[in-house]
Amino acid sequence: MSKESLDEARCEFEKACDEHIDRHGRNARVYSSGPMTGQERREYLRNFYQAEERLRRAGFREIVNPTKLAPCRWPWLYRLMGYRLTLAYDLWHLRRCTHIYMMAGWQSSRGARLERTKAREWGIEEIK
Repeated sequence: MSKESLDEARCEFEKACDEHIDRHGRNARVYSSGPMTGQERREYLRNFYQAEERLRRAGFREIVNPTKLAPCRWPWLYRLMGYRLTLAYDLWHLRRCTHIYMMAGWQSSRGARLERTKAREWGIEEIK
């Protein structure tokens, strides 16, 4: 992808974020959704932290990064809770958000697809 294409995509993303922020003001709360299962821990942590930084630069103040939630921060807790209970915990956090940001590769993630479906059911706006 050329530098001009990247700059253009960045501008479009920032414009879309500005519109969402204008509608919700300080109450805007974004949940980042993307693939984790099947990836190295280091890789998905990097991806989620980059998404969080991108949203912050675009003007969002409150971002829910699921890798910072208890089950992801402490692998022993994830092993104790298991996939289904961890996903239910994540959905609880999603329910309290005004927006969901679908990260690259979300289509290949069963959890991210479920989060997107639930966000649509609950009227949570999607940031593209």
